[in-house]
Amino acid sequence: MATALKAPLTAPGLLHPKQSSTSKEELSLRHYSDELVTGHIYAKHSDDDSTKIDLPNYISVIESIITTADRITETVHRGSEGRLVYSDDSLASNVVIEPPLCTLHRISSELSCKAPGIEKAHETTLKIFEILANYPWEAKAALTLLAFAADYGDLWHLYHYSHTDPLAKSLAVIKRVATLKKHLDSLRYRQVLLNPKSLIQSCLQAIKYMNEIREFSKYDVKELPELPAALRLIPLFTYWIIHTIVASRIELSSYLSETENQPQLYLNELSDKIARVLAEIERHLEAIRVQQDEVDLYRWLVDHVEHYHTGIPLVVSKLISGRPETNPIIDGSTQKEVGVHESLLEKNVILLISDLDILEDDIRALHKIYDELKARDANYEIVWIPIFPEPYHEDDLRRYEYLRSSMKWYSIQFTTKISGMRYIEEKWQFREDPLVVVLNPQSKVEFMNAIHLIRVWENEAIPFTHARTEFLLKKHWPESTLLKFTHQPRLPNWINSQKSIIFYGGKSQSWIQQFEEKVEILKGDPLIINGGSFEIVRIGKDATREDDPKLMARFWKVQWGYFVVKSQIKGSSASETTEDILRLISYQNEDGWAVLTVGLAPVLVGRDILILRLLDDFPEWKSTLRLKAFPDAFRDYFNDLAMKIHRCDQISLPGFSGSIPMVINCPECPRFMETGISFKCCHGRSHM
Repeated sequence: MATALKAPLTAPGLLHPKQSSTSKEELSLRHYSDELVTGHIYAKHSDDDSTKIDLPNYISVIESIITTADRITETVHRGSEGRLVYSDDSLASNVVIEPPLCTLHRISSELSCKAPGIEKAHETTLKIFEILANYPWEAKAALTLLAFAADYGDLWHLYHYSHTDPLAKSLAVIKRVATLKKHLDSLRYRQVLLNPKSLIQSCLQAIKYMNEIREFSKYDVKELPELPAALRLIPLFTYWIIHTIVASRIELSSYLSETENQPQLYLNELSDKIARVLAEIERHLEAIRVQQDEVDLYRWLVDHVEHYHTGIPLVVSKLISGRPETNPIIDGSTQKEVGVHESLLEKNVILLISDLDILEDDIRALHKIYDELKARDANYEIVWIPIFPEPYHEDDLRRYEYLRSSMKWYSIQFTTKISGMRYIEEKWQFREDPLVVVLNPQSKVEFMNAIHLIRVWENEAIPFTHARTEFLLKKHWPESTLLKFTHQPRLPNWINSQKSIIFYGGKSQSWIQQFEEKVEILKGDPLIINGGSFEIVRIGKDATREDDPKLMARFWKVQWGYFVVKSQIKGSSASETTEDILRLISYQNEDGWAVLTVGLAPVLVGRDILILRLLDDFPEWKSTLRLKAFPDAFRDYFNDLAMKIHRCDQISLPGFSGSIPMVINCPECPRFMETGISFKCCHGRSHM
């Protein structure tokens, strides 16, 4: 079925049977393409469709008439001529409509005594469109079906009372109602009526669906992206509903007048067509309902997580499945299923949200957190919410089972859809990286993304509060981000004695070798020996002193983690983000870098070319060591070099989940970095 409602490529007149080369015998619905039909119906529709009707009430009245008439028909078919007994509910109906009687009479007149066949049904349908030009599309279909229902209901109402009411009997004779009885056993009659999937019942169902779609118009189309496509199809659906009603009324008239019936092929094609129309409406409607459920759930989560705090079991259940009660979760310590309510009630909950590529390093860090929480008998539980790719494969299921079996905490069962995904992505900003959200027992977010806290400080991050984070940020950043990546046994003594220490690393072994050779030259100079001594510590080697790429990958995640946490807590203003750790991050893809500290207090961070140049130029600045301490002399000459040697700085933000700074100050100068896919600054000079 076409989904576009544009004007036809062929002139509408080509659809008229007198202008077609197709013979009457060969003509079928396939000659009435949706594109051509669309051109015709828009020509018969006024843009001023302000003549509204109370569509739900009209639908109720139509359904009541057809249902009651069908019940009378069924009693007649069974050979029972007794009176129907109506339920109190049907009699107590208070639905009120004010139908446009003259308009209904005109429609009824158009429906009556027409010749069978597609051409006449199409012609009559267009005339009804003219009559209803000022009505909305769904109202056109409903009023046409109401006119049909009024005639159909009138026939069987007269027959029902004809045994006891002389007037009804006379009118029934005039309208030849008795002739209908002969057709009640025919498949043709039940193709049109008396069948849940009959043409008329299908039209009624389609009108109900269109009304439901229209009801969704109160939502923002940005929240229901399927809605515009469905609304664009309503005019076309309206045409086929009215066309089907017209054809059905012509078939009913043929029984009364005992004239030629509709061609069976035509009725079969109509059944197929209206079935496709229904299927198309249902497809759009189901998608809209899913989107509407997502919108309603999103708003509920916003209210109950951010404003009106609710017990954690309910919020976790709604987040996972959209329902107050979700499937049991799996206890990693016992591998048994347990209920969400009994497991999480009155608990602080740490939600671990990740795809199946979560790093082993992160899982190990979370195991340390889990063990520490249990050792403290803390009122915390961890729940893993895995995000599966779409479509998922058997390998994904096996990966899920492997990860779940390695976790001691709770995991949700395998599911291809997390109902609260929109909230997770938009409010908690889940991306590629794992997201760790800490909520208290009333579902208030205590920390938005604790994965960075855990990567940097591990167990020290407990209890994941802003106050605790503020305390941790008071430490010198090298203590939090550098020490754990070294294997120098004498380092604690050097720190305690406040020695100058140069931490260094890089991607180029050549640069590292040059750096170490030049340092050895410096250390042999008398001015260094006699008071300017310093130590160097390599970052990136494991305990066996071998290069460890995995260690360096974790190193950079920790640097980023510290930066993101500080940006979250302190904000992304110039005074907070222009710091040494951001400079270090900007050197991640350089050949080399170095960090000078006194004890753990950072002095400077430098890139490869500046550090080697500084060491090469030692003869030019070593005399300052007679007046300055080594770190001061080192820093002052480094700053002079930095003013002379220009390089653009570029920082590419990884796909971290949670809030990340969208404005970053250059680590080398006070300017804001250009923003796009990456952050870049050339310190006011041309790009290099």
